[in-house]
Amino acid sequence: MEQATHHRSILADLVDFSAQMDLDATMESGDLRHRDRSIGRELEHLVNKPRSQLRQWLWRVAEDKQNLPGNNAVKTLRLITLVLFFLGITAGWITALGVFAYDGTQPVNVVNVLAVFVGLQILLLLMSAIMALPQNILRFIPGARSLQDLFGVLSPGRLAPTIARFLSPDYRLAFEAILGRQKAHHITYGRVKKWLILQLSQVFAVAFNVGALFSCLYLVTISDLAFGWSTTLAFQAEKFHWWVQQLAWPWRDWLGSAVPSANLIEVTRFYRLDEGILPNAMKLEPKDASTLGQWWQFLLLAIIFYGLLPRLFTLAFARWRLNIALNNAFIHAPGATQVLDRMNHAMVETTAVEPEARAVPMPEVVSSFHTENFAGVKGYLVNWAGINLAENQLENALRVAMAVKIDQVLHAGGKSPIEQDQRVIGKLQASEDTMAIVVAVKSWEPPLLDLLDFLEALRSALGPQRLITVIPLALNHKGNLVSADSSDLDIWRKKLQSLGDPQLDFRPLNFEAS
Repeated sequence: MEQATHHRSILADLVDFSAQMDLDATMESGDLRHRDRSIGRELEHLVNKPRSQLRQWLWRVAEDKQNLPGNNAVKTLRLITLVLFFLGITAGWITALGVFAYDGTQPVNVVNVLAVFVGLQILLLLMSAIMALPQNILRFIPGARSLQDLFGVLSPGRLAPTIARFLSPDYRLAFEAILGRQKAHHITYGRVKKWLILQLSQVFAVAFNVGALFSCLYLVTISDLAFGWSTTLAFQAEKFHWWVQQLAWPWRDWLGSAVPSANLIEVTRFYRLDEGILPNAMKLEPKDASTLGQWWQFLLLAIIFYGLLPRLFTLAFARWRLNIALNNAFIHAPGATQVLDRMNHAMVETTAVEPEARAVPMPEVVSSFHTENFAGVKGYLVNWAGINLAENQLENALRVAMAVKIDQVLHAGGKSPIEQDQRVIGKLQASEDTMAIVVAVKSWEPPLLDLLDFLEALRSALGPQRLITVIPLALNHKGNLVSADSSDLDIWRKKLQSLGDPQLDFRPLNFEAS
């Protein structure tokens, strides 16, 4: 079984895991715990390797299931990759045919070739680099986030959903499963989608340069191309020679014949209304035509070193980052924490003591997203937007309901300046990972944008693994804690779920028994 797992794609396993979670949702919790605890005993040697343990668990649970979409998802991605590669080859071939077009009356302008296959390539590489920037860096670069969104729309990888529409229904549905629950869990799957699109874009870019390269070789082989250079700018031949020398630095020390000489640059300059070659007016002399053809090696190597090789590197980088994103997404996929808990329950049971306070007629947690046990844990409480309640009352309510001991109460939101919110985020970021983070909000107020921005900024600072717990509180006319209205809780629950953060917990408190 372990041998087979190594031959499985992590992407296929992630898609199958998501599908298995949907199937598990229809089973009784007792049956799930019995099944997973049995598997957990077999996988005790992997208890400190959660990803390997989850993948081995999946293979055992899904061993007899033939209808899981993982394999089809991988096949679909391969088909889309092949289509994008073919489109890239075609685009590169046609572009080169246009740029290297020669009808015998005027030479191919080297400046145009360099503009398309060097200048434009560098610009597109810069776009790819901006798209690859992490969110925590984008915050410090003005306008970078908008540029990233714009470049993302222009990325060839965005063609993937369009291509998928032309595939068979099984493959089309499988491709949709590749992105998992992207809209509902974009923090978990967002990096997978980002690097998947970037990888597909690099496949297209590599193919484009391959197509351009072969088109150039084809034209050089079957036709007698003549090259020259011309520009309306006041550009001296000596200065153009210097620029050509700089562009040729990757190969000039070991392939000097592919570096245009000063004499070649001087001879191949042409003007429209001056001495030398007059395009569309004079026929080229055979001697001049032979000289003009000497540019082809330089231009061919320029396409290789400024187009093909950088794109091969960025493709390898995007593939590496996609693999990292897939592995991280697997560990933090919705349901993964619960599966690990069920498998390893007996091993952690002695430390997960149920707080005795739950038997007391005091506040208790209901309808939580998570089953995290905070017994004996210290934590920080963020009082959002100034809940008018004494700190000791807040601390006591959380101690009784969640068995968490509040170490410090922090204030953010409401009338607090944004600098205060940033200081709170900085303090929580610097705290130990074992410290619980609880955000208390007013249940009667709808979740506003400033809170959602705060939660997203906090998540960016903490990383994807740290649990953030949101507690909606309600007060009666006497200022005492009471159970929140169910309709208010529904609004909060739906809004927080829409953030797509699997480690954002929502825990209403029930005061009906008090």
